[in-house]
Amino acid sequence: MEKNKISWARVSKNICYFLAPFFGLILIACVTGLVIIDTDIEVEETTNYYDTKLFSNNYFNSIYSYFYIPVLANDQSNNQSLIATEESQVEEYTEYQDSSYERYGLVEYYGYDVQEGVIINGKKGTIYYNRNTNNNFKYLMIDSQKAVAVTNLEHTMRTDSIEEIKEVIGQNSIYWNFQQGKVDTNIAHLSIEEIRYKTQYKNMSNANIKEVYTSLEDNLPYKDDYALTKLTYDLSMKANTLAPILIPLCIAVLLALGLIILNGIGKKGKGPGIHLNGFDKMPLELAFVIGFLIAGIGISCFAAVTSELRAVIFSGVVIGCLIIYLASMLLLETVVKRMKTHTLWKTTILYMIGHGIKNIFDNRKFATKLVLAYGGFCLVGGISITAMLYAQYNYGDRATIFFWFLVIMGVGIRTFMYLFQKMRQFENIQKALQAIYEGNTNIDLDSDELTGTLKQMAVYIEDIAGGLSNAIQASLKNERQKTELITNVSHDIKTPLTSIINYVDLLKKEEMPNEKAKEYLEILDSKSQRLKRLTEDLVEASKASSGNIKLKMEKINVNELIKQVSGEFEDRFKERKLEEIMTLPEENLFIQADGRYLYRVLENLYSNSSKYAMEGSRIYLDVVPKQTSVVIQMKNVSKEKLNITTDELMQRFVRGDSSRNIEGSGLGLSIASSLTELQGGKFHIYLDGDLFKVTLGFEKMKE
Repeated sequence: MEKNKISWARVSKNICYFLAPFFGLILIACVTGLVIIDTDIEVEETTNYYDTKLFSNNYFNSIYSYFYIPVLANDQSNNQSLIATEESQVEEYTEYQDSSYERYGLVEYYGYDVQEGVIINGKKGTIYYNRNTNNNFKYLMIDSQKAVAVTNLEHTMRTDSIEEIKEVIGQNSIYWNFQQGKVDTNIAHLSIEEIRYKTQYKNMSNANIKEVYTSLEDNLPYKDDYALTKLTYDLSMKANTLAPILIPLCIAVLLALGLIILNGIGKKGKGPGIHLNGFDKMPLELAFVIGFLIAGIGISCFAAVTSELRAVIFSGVVIGCLIIYLASMLLLETVVKRMKTHTLWKTTILYMIGHGIKNIFDNRKFATKLVLAYGGFCLVGGISITAMLYAQYNYGDRATIFFWFLVIMGVGIRTFMYLFQKMRQFENIQKALQAIYEGNTNIDLDSDELTGTLKQMAVYIEDIAGGLSNAIQASLKNERQKTELITNVSHDIKTPLTSIINYVDLLKKEEMPNEKAKEYLEILDSKSQRLKRLTEDLVEASKASSGNIKLKMEKINVNELIKQVSGEFEDRFKERKLEEIMTLPEENLFIQADGRYLYRVLENLYSNSSKYAMEGSRIYLDVVPKQTSVVIQMKNVSKEKLNITTDELMQRFVRGDSSRNIEGSGLGLSIASSLTELQGGKFHIYLDGDLFKVTLGFEKMKE
């Protein structure tokens, strides 16, 4: 026996879990690179980050954001002299400088280093040094009129004077300087020709600040926006080069990994099937809450990183991404397992609540369910109409009115569907009961499509139909066995009986020794002939009841056939002083039947009347034409009391002569009934005291 059989599907799935993030990151990087190149950088042919508009726009925004700091630091009251003459620009700058003054509060709030008594363009002035030096963008802004300068360089022995500050800033390869309305720069898109018509440049030209010196640290040592943007640009350029190859490859690999993961989810080495754990059995909503809480821990790892150290940032990002990925795996596993076991919807809290309400509702009586369904519709409808009227008269809120209109429409449609479904189910049960009543036990009633009381009723009906079907099958089997027995016995009797009849015929040709022997021979001949007729009737009754008869249907003239049968029984009727009163229509009536077997039916009826009718009475035979049928009626008064029912009289071997003094087998009526039905006719017997009446009905044919 194998123990702990390895599930290779599960092993492959776990391997793919480790590979998927790797290819996913490559795909994200390639797509991000394409997007950045196509949308932000706009110049795919540019190979130098410093030649892009992305860099030049950021750089010029940095210049403009620090441009008014010297004025704000020195004298707020004179700021109106710095702005452009246009009214819209005045309003824009006033709003900017008012908020900026509170925000910058250079000395008081930010603690700028202050160096006073410095010569600035021939005047003694003040230099403000920003202590926050972790910025790749370096600047020096000089207000020559007020002898104020602001820089973000650190105050050291190398930056004690304006010239030294200019020298430190000028050491970098990327620079932009502004002196007396002239621009000196090596940055593409920031020359005087490129920025002449920009609003920012116009404001700078009209301001008191006449000197601006800026540069960007070589190799970008500080991790600011410039360094991040430069890194993004470099990665994007590399990704843009490899994207045509890597993107299709990564998509194909991720699809393959996804299929392997989906196939392996839920499989274990213990055996086939999907194995669920406790997490997979808890409500789906609760599982998602747990998953999102775990993902929230990962997101908090990003927010918790405040250090500027690359290692700390990288560690926080990696840990956060790992936690989010684990939460995603957990949710993916439980969702796929539930889908494979068809329990995704069934494990939701909403389903549990709805199923519980449904069970309570299903256990109610059928009439109660209909009342509750209709009552619920009326309740929701009343609430909806009230809300619609309230919204109309108080607020005129069409959105609210439309919402409640949709609510009442939805509830109304659902209630109608429920009532209609119940009505259809009830009709199906009614049809099944009608089919059983008509003798068809092979009903098509699917109890799985029904609910509640109707479902239980359907189960009962199916059991009843099954029981009836089994009983009918057993009865038919017994009848078939009886018929086969009668047929076999009749055939077995017929062979020796034929020999007896033949030898009797031979003896009748010989001279008998005395009259007594002749009398015995006549009795033997009579009884053997009677036995022969009985066996023939048995065989014919067996064939008629089992339908094992080949019919030759043809057009039959009813009047002529009855006259023919009546003529053959004329002598028998005279012997018993029976008078036949025949009533036939003047026109010929035609039916479709087998002439030979229809003759046998009429012959049996005439024979029955000749044997059992009261001597000296009348026998009535009427042919009554109907609109679509022909009815043959034959009636007489029985000489014996008829203390039996019509069903008993129709049974085999049952005779109206209970004393059995008259020759007969008791099969005539049974044979006549079976042969009539085989030919598509209807056979009925009526008893009213001693009155015996038989009717045959056949569909009428046109002449």
